Amino acid sequence: MESKDLFERYLQAVGKYLPWRRQGDIIAELRANLEAQRDEREAELGRPLSEGELIHWLKELGPPHQMAARYQPPRYLIGPAIFPMYIHILRLVAMWFSVAFALSIVIRVIVESHTPQWVATQIANYPSLLIMAAAWVTLVFIAFEYISERYPETCPDIMASGPRWSPASLPPLDKESAPGIKPRSLTGAIAEFVVQFCLLVWLLLIPSHPFVLLGPGAGYLEHSSVRLAYVSVAFFWAVVGLNMIQLVWQSFNFMRGTWRIPSRVQHLVTKALGIVPVAILAFAPGHRYLELNPSEAARLPNGFNFVTLNQSLFGGVLVVLAIVSIQFVWDIWKTSPSARAARLRMVF
Repeated sequence: MESKDLFERYLQAVGKYLPWRRQGDIIAELRANLEAQRDEREAELGRPLSEGELIHWLKELGPPHQMAARYQPPRYLIGPAIFPMYIHILRLVAMWFSVAFALSIVIRVIVESHTPQWVATQIANYPSLLIMAAAWVTLVFIAFEYISERYPETCPDIMASGPRWSPASLPPLDKESAPGIKPRSLTGAIAEFVVQFCLLVWLLLIPSHPFVLLGPGAGYLEHSSVRLAYVSVAFFWAVVGLNMIQLVWQSFNFMRGTWRIPSRVQHLVTKALGIVPVAILAFAPGHRYLELNPSEAARLPNGFNFVTLNQSLFGGVLVVLAIVSIQFVWDIWKTSPSARAARLRMVF
């Protein structure tokens, strides 16, 4: 563990508890103050701090949320001493509540038989249930603030660093973030998760309720002389699988605390997986996407040519496959060292 890396990780962890608009100025001020303190210690020792000495010094400074609390504006009901922890707990509750709520509906849609109206009702109830969970967390911290102010001898100092916190537990530096890119807010991350969840539920409803996709056209499709070939089933479940992977990955980001910064690796993996459904269509047996519905064969118009229609659809699939493949290759190149060097040459 390099001392410089550990120091930067501490500042990064502090920054995650600060308001975005003032984050840069506060971190710059904090960096200058801490570097001055470190220089004084090194001047007294006549040498740079060792790794163990740096860890001991950071433990004296306290956990990142304790350091960030000194730069927070005045709060009401919940004081600055416990407000960072309140925000941290509130985020965890919102994340785990959203994950549990989403999984419960997905499982019930798969196992039980529910109408789209039932799903819409459950989703409409989500905001009120989330607010209720947040309210309970808030009430607990308000009560803790009240008791700690009036009976400080009965409440432990939860902001104290204590022997359990160690700088070695700090998360690694965010090497994925690009300068000038604003991290996502908790609200934005949760909204993205909810949208992804709603999309997955909508997809899972299509097989049993095609009306949610085709509307009134679902009734016409049942009696049409033309039907989708079997490759459409493989394509559909590939799309469902892709959305499930994205939903699980977003949940994993919440658990790891990496939801603030968009991940390049996740972006590239999602792009690569997005090629799979299109590739399934491109390599369909015989390039058949539409076929005759035997029960309605008598209604087929004269001169209808399945071969020509399927070949036209195959040409469109190849164009889409080429576009998504080129985009994927372009995204890979943008993350390569040669691309970064080219951007630097353009700047200088």
